[in-house]
Amino acid sequence: MLHIHIVAPYSAMVPVLSDCIPLFPSVTITHSVGDLKKGVETALAKEGEGVDLIISRGGTAKLIKKAVSVPVIDIQLSGYDLTRSLTLASKLNEKTAVVGFQNITAGASSIIKLLNLPINVYTVNAANEVAPLLIKLKQAGYHHVLGDVITVNTSQEVGLRGMLLQSGKESVARSIEEAIHLLRTISQQTIINKVMKTLLIDEYRNIVMFDEDDSFIYKHFEDFHDPLDSTEWALLHTSLAIKKEVKETYTKDKGRIQVKGQLIDDHFKVYTLRWLKHRLHVKGVIEKLVLNKEPIALSTVSSANRFRMLQHLFRENARILLTGEKGTGKSFLSKQLHVLENRDDFFLIIDAEIFELAEVDHIWTVDPKTIVVENVNPTKHEDLVTVFVSKSEQYGNRLIVHSEEKWDEERLEELKMRHVHLPKLSERVEDISDLATYFLADYHQKYGTRPVRIAEDALHYLEEISYKHHIKSLRQLVKKASLDERDYLLSKEALVQANGRTTAEGNNDFPIDGTLKEIEKAIIEQVLRDENQNQTQAAKRLGINRATLWRKLKE
Repeated sequence: MLHIHIVAPYSAMVPVLSDCIPLFPSVTITHSVGDLKKGVETALAKEGEGVDLIISRGGTAKLIKKAVSVPVIDIQLSGYDLTRSLTLASKLNEKTAVVGFQNITAGASSIIKLLNLPINVYTVNAANEVAPLLIKLKQAGYHHVLGDVITVNTSQEVGLRGMLLQSGKESVARSIEEAIHLLRTISQQTIINKVMKTLLIDEYRNIVMFDEDDSFIYKHFEDFHDPLDSTEWALLHTSLAIKKEVKETYTKDKGRIQVKGQLIDDHFKVYTLRWLKHRLHVKGVIEKLVLNKEPIALSTVSSANRFRMLQHLFRENARILLTGEKGTGKSFLSKQLHVLENRDDFFLIIDAEIFELAEVDHIWTVDPKTIVVENVNPTKHEDLVTVFVSKSEQYGNRLIVHSEEKWDEERLEELKMRHVHLPKLSERVEDISDLATYFLADYHQKYGTRPVRIAEDALHYLEEISYKHHIKSLRQLVKKASLDERDYLLSKEALVQANGRTTAEGNNDFPIDGTLKEIEKAIIEQVLRDENQNQTQAAKRLGINRATLWRKLKE
């Protein structure tokens, strides 16, 4: 039986593949997810296992064609695919562009003109043109970029929100039909064994190989991207030529990297790399290195003014007190402020209920640019806040304090803290439409959900109902409804059913057949979701103290 393997460049394609594969029972069709280099590695491994043909898309398909000897079919974007994605993007109410090669932008331009959509199109001729173009677009005020995987990945690097132009069921089915037709016309298959490379990937997370001219012939990184510069590699090559084996440790901004090198057959240089990132290991502290830019609902004057004020205070290094009920978006806004100003620097989250003040001096050993102190009670944690304000002034980092309590204004003046209050979702109903649209787009990207627009009566329904956990409850409702909706328009009926089911079921999906530890962990995670990640409330419901809850989360 013929064997076809599909390398999906993005995970949202998997549900589409699951719908298409059963339509072709006469061939064996498997699939995996991996874009660009990772996709090439998977393709090489599958070639070694004896697959007859590989299907992929866009830049990943181009790279795979160069790497393997079996036939490769490229999934094309249909006009229907473009129309669906462009329609979704046009609802985001922020400056949006399509960036890609001619095969994408030509069709996109026609559809945009036909539908009179507020989206601009930019064509590139090579992959290295993408990053400079996106930087210019960001400077010009763009927030969203549509394109292939390389465009989306690069947009995240420069701080834009990338949206994939996704292939639908019709395009995938057509590519499988073309693959079967091609295979049946080929009399012989060329199979090259790549087992050694696969074994290397399984054994080492990070490996680099150079030839006798010191040129890259293979590299695979799981923990970082191009960790050493050309000068550092050159010095390693020199040491390796003399010693035959080397071991060096490099200190980088985000931690340390250990490199071991071997000279094979006096020509080939093989290096394995290990990430030795320094961690605080302080109870009640979470470190974040990678945070992604997310859209913020700013359609109303009050929301826009509030965020502009937060941005101004943040840039001025003011100490900020952010108050509001749980679920009003304190954590989300704090992360986005950091992403916009210090995206590549340390972001620390400190739980005031767990953190021990005696550990405070350890916090600044990793040079955090933003510190968020959560679950702060103005009376109970007065000393902690005073110390963090003083330390932040001394070291010049940004400080944001989260609290659900009311604070004394005179005390805030003494601490030189600026207060911003986040209203409940019921007090900012105008933002619900934007929030719901962003959530819908997010789940379409992550899970390949079908709806790309929300019906008017569905939006009215969302504006009329109440939300226990404010924004989090709205997100969960949109997620459940979009997963169930079989049409491209999210209906009021789907939201009503999802809302009723959420109330009735309570989302209690526990692994009953798992181990005791697995069941315990599932219960803890469910209670945390119910309490909007408020560990104090979760610990009370579970009948344990905060320290015990923290320990169980770390297990």
